[in-house]
Amino acid sequence: MATYGERIQPIKGALATKTHWGFDLDDTLHEFRKASSIAAAAVFEYLAAKTENSSSKTRPTIEDLKATYSQILTCTTSNAFSDGRTSDEYRSDRFTALMQAHNLLPLPVSEGSIIKPLLTLYRDTLLCSLKLKPGASELVSLLKSLGKTVIIITEGPQDAQTWTLKHLGIADKVDVLMTSNHVGKSKTEGLFGEVLKRLGVQAENMVFVGDNVKRDVEPARAEGIMAVLFDEEASVRIEGAEGEKGWKVNSLWKLKELLEGDTFYK
Repeated sequence: MATYGERIQPIKGALATKTHWGFDLDDTLHEFRKASSIAAAAVFEYLAAKTENSSSKTRPTIEDLKATYSQILTCTTSNAFSDGRTSDEYRSDRFTALMQAHNLLPLPVSEGSIIKPLLTLYRDTLLCSLKLKPGASELVSLLKSLGKTVIIITEGPQDAQTWTLKHLGIADKVDVLMTSNHVGKSKTEGLFGEVLKRLGVQAENMVFVGDNVKRDVEPARAEGIMAVLFDEEASVRIEGAEGEKGWKVNSLWKLKELLEGDTFYK
């Protein structure tokens, strides 16, 4: 039976040949889920405090608002932001729907006095909560030093993802940002193929790293792109003799180590 070191060499060799490195952004390079949850919680607390002295017996609790907002997210993100609108437009719609669901909107609605403070609170809290995944900055810095092209391929509003890269401090390390919002296609509807076409890149020259099997790994591989699943709950795994059919890493540090030196994992 081949040792782990022997089995990992084909992967190291394959990665070394890739000229273009694509990454998902949210929950791959940074802690989006945590940051957005904290930002949304700040909005819920604000709204709950506003109704604290209300005489209504049905005034919502923070948990009520959280549950409703979760349902709204499920309904409003199904198009993967591919309709070209801005982040403020998406968030305004969500917060308006949240307030309508709990009868918190005055009539007539004044967006300037009601919704805009929520947008500001959400954005400011999100900014304070942004955090890169361990090893993310070091990995993309290494890739740039090796002359690789770094591409962010992600679903989300173009303006929000541009803002996120800037405030994470890695915008200068990213060569291209491709979003479903800008391209008009989700990952499962041809975003990866469109990226290859627009950049004039052959699929065999690209590797893509993402945290979601259905929205990252499978559609990337369907286009012939070598795909790596980033799964923080797993150990490094290789499937297939050449390691190309399916493998994952649980740390961006480990992915970086695959690009430098002779590294063997237990």
